[in-house]
Amino acid sequence: AKLSAGRVQTPTLKILVEREREIRAFKPEPFWVLGLLLELEGKEFIAEHATPRFFDKSEAERALAACKDKPAKVSTIKTRRHQLPPPIPFDLGLLQSEAYRCFGYTPMRTQQIAQALYQAALISYPRTGSQKLPPTIGYDGIIQRLGEVSEQYRKFADELLEMPELKPNEGKKTDPAHPAVYPTGEKPEKLTGPQQKLYDLIVRRFFSVFGKPALAESIRVDLDVGGQPFFLRGRRVLEEGWLACYGRYGATEEIILPQLSEGQELAVKEVKFEEKETQPPPRFNPSSIVKEMAARNLGTKGTRARLLQNIYTRGYIFGSKITVTDLGMEVIDALLKHCPEIVSEELTAQFEREMEEIQEGKRDKEEIIEKARNELDKLLKKFRTHQLEIGKQLGDAYRITRQKQRIVGKCEKCGGDLKIIVSRATHKRFVGCSNYPKCTNSFPLPQAGMIISLGKACKQCGVPMIQINRVGARPYRMCIDPKCPSKVNWGKNKRAKSKEPSS
Repeated sequence: AKLSAGRVQTPTLKILVEREREIRAFKPEPFWVLGLLLELEGKEFIAEHATPRFFDKSEAERALAACKDKPAKVSTIKTRRHQLPPPIPFDLGLLQSEAYRCFGYTPMRTQQIAQALYQAALISYPRTGSQKLPPTIGYDGIIQRLGEVSEQYRKFADELLEMPELKPNEGKKTDPAHPAVYPTGEKPEKLTGPQQKLYDLIVRRFFSVFGKPALAESIRVDLDVGGQPFFLRGRRVLEEGWLACYGRYGATEEIILPQLSEGQELAVKEVKFEEKETQPPPRFNPSSIVKEMAARNLGTKGTRARLLQNIYTRGYIFGSKITVTDLGMEVIDALLKHCPEIVSEELTAQFEREMEEIQEGKRDKEEIIEKARNELDKLLKKFRTHQLEIGKQLGDAYRITRQKQRIVGKCEKCGGDLKIIVSRATHKRFVGCSNYPKCTNSFPLPQAGMIISLGKACKQCGVPMIQINRVGARPYRMCIDPKCPSKVNWGKNKRAKSKEPSS
């Protein structure tokens, strides 16, 4: 087993552990929600109560009773128009965040795809912290060349080139070494599906930063139902502006209300009364934790995604909605007990700030290196003093975590645990029953990739489901039974998918 700690990796894991503890300690609290179902000109709309959550059920029931068989009377209508400014250029962090939102790509995968596009001379250097596009890159020339890449791009390019001035809407961040990410204008050839998607996102973002502001309209309609206040919200885009360039990446759902007037009475189709529960804090996902690392100055723009991947690889966390394993919890507990300095994000952030100051010429390199060496020498000395206690604690946690990770579900024949086993004879992995040799139930497994139990059974055959994570490829889910009806067209589906762009 290979375990590791580091000045960025460990504080990041501590953030995830703190969130995990918050989630585990959370106790849900019931509340009640009131809503109105209205039918206006053949379309259904939901109006919300002015009190979004009733934590007192009797109060909620009184409000419900007051609404019974009452019409909804329009009391006020407020309309507001506002501009939506163009987005700012991509730095690496923004690109990773947007690629996760649009395509579900992890920060590491986005960084790898962007690097491939850079090496193909299709985009500028991606590991940048800048949100600035200097005129020296040649706005006109890039836009003109992009217009020759496709008919769709040509439309946007022509519109931009007709503007009296090309001025990007820039962000605040700068990078002395590189500008923001931008397309070079070179024509792409033979891109993979993921490369094409990321390239299109970068091109459309580049167009959009030069675009005109969009104009949107929002409407709030206040309603009175038996003395109870409700409201309807509507929104629509009046002028697309830059949203036309950004396409589906900037699409927002419009709620277009019919023409209403103050004093008008609306028929209530149904009063909705729902019981819900408060939810624990959300789990971090790969994109949000990288964003959190940046906010806390942990790591650099080029290393954060790799460091996060390392935490996954070590078995400290798993899942796209990040869950910390027992091993990950014990790593932090052991280090906090015996060597808390290595968990300190303040120390790491200090190192990062000082390195940036060296780069900017504000601090002496030798002085900072000597200071860091002294700090790390003290830290390592303390770590070595307690290495046996730390090793024992982590060794026990590792064994428990590995045992849990090997179990994929319950045996449908005898009720034992189905677990991942590596054959001593063939060195191939398969799923076998913990009650062997009394129970010989077994299933084959893919031999490549990391296997994650999904904790649920197949809807068609009842056998456990797993997920296979492979480096540089999209994860896929499967039932472990090769005879499951869900796999009748397994080979055909794979061949069909191989002809489609991958996401």
